[in-house]
Amino acid sequence: MKRFLQGVLFVGGVVVASCGKPAPEEPPPSPAPPSASAATTAAERTKYLNALKSPKHATRQAAIEELAWLAETDPEVLPALVELLKDQQTAGPGRTLPHQINSTREAAARAILRCTDGEKVMKDRGLAILRNELKDTSAVIREHTLYTISLLGNLAQPLAADVQKLCSDPDPHVRGLAFDTLRVVGVADPVALAELLLHEEEDIVRLAAQLIPEVATMPAAAVAPLAKALASNNSNIQAAAAEGLARAGPLAAPATPQLVAAITQAYPEKFDPRTASLFGPQRTFWKALAHIGEAAVAPTAQLLDHTNPLVRMLAARTLGDIGPPAQTAKDALKKALSDTFVEVAVEAAVTLDSLGAFPDDVVDLMKRALDTPNGGVAATAIEGLPRMGAAKESLIPLALAKMDDANPNTRAAAVWLVGQIPLATATKAATALAPRLTDTEPEIRRLAGYVLVQLGPAGAAAAEALGQALATEEESDIRAVFIDALITMEAAAQPAVAALLPLLADPQLTVTQRAQIAQALARADPASPAVAKALVKAATDAEPTLRAAAAEALGRLNPLPAEAVATLVKLAQSDRHTGPRAAAIRALATAGPRAKAAHAEVDALTTSQQPGMSLWAQAARAAIAGDISRAAPTIRAGLTDRNTATRTAAAEILLLLGPTPADQPVLLQLLRDPNTATRTAAAKALARLGPAAREAVPQLRRLLDDADAEQRIAAAEALGQIGAAARPALTRLTELRDDPLVGRAARRAIEQIERPKKK
Repeated sequence: MKRFLQGVLFVGGVVVASCGKPAPEEPPPSPAPPSASAATTAAERTKYLNALKSPKHATRQAAIEELAWLAETDPEVLPALVELLKDQQTAGPGRTLPHQINSTREAAARAILRCTDGEKVMKDRGLAILRNELKDTSAVIREHTLYTISLLGNLAQPLAADVQKLCSDPDPHVRGLAFDTLRVVGVADPVALAELLLHEEEDIVRLAAQLIPEVATMPAAAVAPLAKALASNNSNIQAAAAEGLARAGPLAAPATPQLVAAITQAYPEKFDPRTASLFGPQRTFWKALAHIGEAAVAPTAQLLDHTNPLVRMLAARTLGDIGPPAQTAKDALKKALSDTFVEVAVEAAVTLDSLGAFPDDVVDLMKRALDTPNGGVAATAIEGLPRMGAAKESLIPLALAKMDDANPNTRAAAVWLVGQIPLATATKAATALAPRLTDTEPEIRRLAGYVLVQLGPAGAAAAEALGQALATEEESDIRAVFIDALITMEAAAQPAVAALLPLLADPQLTVTQRAQIAQALARADPASPAVAKALVKAATDAEPTLRAAAAEALGRLNPLPAEAVATLVKLAQSDRHTGPRAAAIRALATAGPRAKAAHAEVDALTTSQQPGMSLWAQAARAAIAGDISRAAPTIRAGLTDRNTATRTAAAEILLLLGPTPADQPVLLQLLRDPNTATRTAAAKALARLGPAAREAVPQLRRLLDDADAEQRIAAAEALGQIGAAARPALTRLTELRDDPLVGRAARRAIEQIERPKKK
């Protein structure tokens, strides 16, 4: 910072000297010897450039930070860093790790990206160097160059074609990194990727199959190799080929015969309930037919005569997915209404009704199916209702009444239906969900919780039962879902407060769950004296995580009792852990004018020796005065501050200010920050931008592999808020569905990406 101020004073001196009368022309002075400060700067530059070659991660990381700041005043830093992109020192093959810098080239790239003009320099000069390094004869150099490129995000899109050429590299490390890098920079040639499904190397085929679903659209030229890949003996390769054909849509019409052949081969002639599944890899065959559309109607209708009833059922469903063009198959569908396999008849009825071509007996058929003791039949009928047309209006109440059916499959389908119907209807149905929160089947209890998460405040009718069920639930993961549901209900969860209060101090619950309960309580009843008392007590708990959560929750109380203010001040001033101190000052900023009694103490904290704490105190001071936007210039300046704690605090405070699209460039920069907390805060801020943050998708997708669980959760949540534009991250999110820490966030993100919000 001293160097920076010296530079400003020097520039100021030049400006002053140039004012007034013009000076007489003089011959240019002779070159002066380097000044002491110039020599010092050169020595510093050399020192830190050499440190980028250190085998120690911490040394390299510190050098990156120093060089980024030195570049503000030393114009020689960026050119020197660009030259280091050619450096061939690496940690060896297979040593490209997300939590460790393993080559000088990688270190140089990270340093460039941290500089103010780094992205421009990388575009103008760096990409050309990296493109050339991809051609190096050494496999290790190609490997580490690919990894460096993957760090650049959208910036590296011009290198996509060069990267894709290495997908068939002789070295397995290189081709593995090439596929991984394409997930960041995008597939340059979908046709070439489709052709890799026919490659002789098994691992290349496998990697290509994993990447196909991340390609948004497939051109007509890709249809032939994709169709040929359907003949593979590997069901996962077939599924990838079919997914690619689905992305091609109507252009994939020439592949319809191969899809039908693949279906015929995949399903046995006779139905075997022990092996039959709706969720195997072959489900993508039907998806492809549905996306092909009109050209697939006749071949799909012919499958209504298949000997396996599961094929007939899926054919009827697929015709419904095709939509209006399937009108030409209505005679075959009417014939299927009398199929001896009731599920086939049900799907035919659903499709006919959705096409507006339903016969008079469709409703009667569906009613009989709903009353069938066989849970599979009734569940199929219930699952089909959202896809029906006019007839569903009279059938939905009958299906919802099945929530207390003796058959668990039927109960589960009825619970699921509440999350699929219009919000106004679901609000009325929420009462019926209450008994399912204590169902004997754990999966039904879990499903009921997920549906209430979807409904949010619309699930208010089940709030009291949800709180009581939480108190008796023994499955930890189901408790977590119930707490999520209460949090999403906001103030509508008020009836659950009585049941939640004792749980806040229950040692049988995890600290994380108790922390979430603190959040739920403050959202449910911010005016409750009982809630305030419980949170004040929790703020003195031995667990710092709970103290921090209680502090955050106290900031939501309205009114904010004097005891709560005193508790927050005490935490902010003297808690022995950083987490509760920071949470307390954040809470005072959130409370704003409600924390007026603490204005003197907050003002004193603005001079804190902890930069992050000082910045939060400045924000809190402005908020208490009634207008946090007064601190906006200081906060936004903090996003690029040299101090890590200041950058983190600024990104967190931005959530209170409200991030705007203009903040996106610096937030994208912060996603590359070496500090986990800063990256997490940046991801949360980008989430607020929603679809406007689509440019962040490649970097957020990378952060799904971060070592820190909170970082992975924040990345997943941001991808979900971005919505459909985050589709390239679906594969990785799907892999995280069952992760014990990130699973719930991943599942929510998948749903947000795959379908719009309910209205």
